[in-house]
Amino acid sequence: MPARQLTIGDLLLDVENPRISRAGGQNDALQKIIDDQDVKLAVLAESILEDGGLNPMDRLLVVKSDDSESKYVVIEGNRRLAAIKILHNPAVLTGLEVRSALQKRFEALARNFDVATVEPIDCFEVSDRADGATWIHQRHTGENEGRGIVDWNAVATRRFTGRDPALQALDLVLAHGGLSDDEKKAIEARFPITTLDRLLSTPAVRAKLGLEIKDQKLLTNLPADEVLKTLRRIVRDLAKKTVVVTALKKVEQQVDYVSKLGQDLPDLSKRSTAQKSIDTFEAQDFKQSSPAKPKPKAKPNPRRTLIPRECRLNVTNPKLAEIFKELRSLPFTDFPHAISVLFRVFLEISVDDYLTRANIPLIVKLPKGTKDKSLRSKMQEATKYMIANGTPKKHLEGVSKAVNDKHNPLNVETLNNYVHNRFFSPTERDLRVAWDNAQPFFEQIWP
Repeated sequence: MPARQLTIGDLLLDVENPRISRAGGQNDALQKIIDDQDVKLAVLAESILEDGGLNPMDRLLVVKSDDSESKYVVIEGNRRLAAIKILHNPAVLTGLEVRSALQKRFEALARNFDVATVEPIDCFEVSDRADGATWIHQRHTGENEGRGIVDWNAVATRRFTGRDPALQALDLVLAHGGLSDDEKKAIEARFPITTLDRLLSTPAVRAKLGLEIKDQKLLTNLPADEVLKTLRRIVRDLAKKTVVVTALKKVEQQVDYVSKLGQDLPDLSKRSTAQKSIDTFEAQDFKQSSPAKPKPKAKPNPRRTLIPRECRLNVTNPKLAEIFKELRSLPFTDFPHAISVLFRVFLEISVDDYLTRANIPLIVKLPKGTKDKSLRSKMQEATKYMIANGTPKKHLEGVSKAVNDKHNPLNVETLNNYVHNRFFSPTERDLRVAWDNAQPFFEQIWP
């Protein structure tokens, strides 16, 4: 899969773009993108113009056009391509239905557009649509447990835009407050940083805490321990929702909350004449604060879903990737029937995909024509092929025995009964055992 540097003229909009219904051609594809995006497309065009080009972190994903050897279809990045096509030549809007105000906005932007700011366009060519499906799926279906794009939380955003006083206070508590690992993780994941900012922005609150703000620095003339104990209490209260934003909107509410912190309030009699920024405190500055004793590790919770969290499969088939995601999230207690049916589907399509990649036919020839192979037969052939290619036989015993044992939870007849027998219902234990027996088999299919 090579990198490509292409021009606007080399690139075609995707008539099968998932954002839109199937388009009848390039003009129709552009019309549908405009209908779908409207002013958002103009905002994107403005961004390209103001930022001096396309985002250098994002390449377009392309595939060779079936109609022209010299053209490439953009299968990821159609909004960007539509925007630069309009900027480069606003005449492409001729004959399209575009709101008058929007068209004038595009034309005004185009007058200041220099094609050299975007060309050559960094692209990445894949051999076919299926080859690019995994990357597109990761980009547009959320975090996917870390495979996709993981958004910044409010704290991370603050760190990027600048270390304001609230963030200085939070970082002090995280670094020296003796918080448990669970408390730190909870704070990093979701913390109301704007509420802490509201508190510290109130002069009456800062007066009670022995703090001042100057040039975006949080300053104090108190010993480090006196500052820390109060900020630690406030951070914990906000993190645990002991106090919530609605109770701290007014100055009187904020002052009342701080006044009731009791022994966690600083001893203002310990003030010195020297003022110091709290982000310069180091470990040796803290003498009285003792780290919190770590909480005993909780016993792991019993598995609530068919597929354990630690199981990672590289499922490249887009449909199966969605089913895999659902089977990792649906709880046994609420969706046993859905899980059993999806498991049956996941098993057969996975086996079909594996045999196809191994050039093993899915049908059998008969004197009167052809017939689809049974799932039992396909599982046996897949297992045999894996062993022949180096997989230890013992790793596949769960599947090998299930094929021939009608009482095994992974037996095909049992899985079929979940779908077709109205008197046959799955149990949580049987589903869990079935997956555990099959997991080494799936790990060979989706390494």
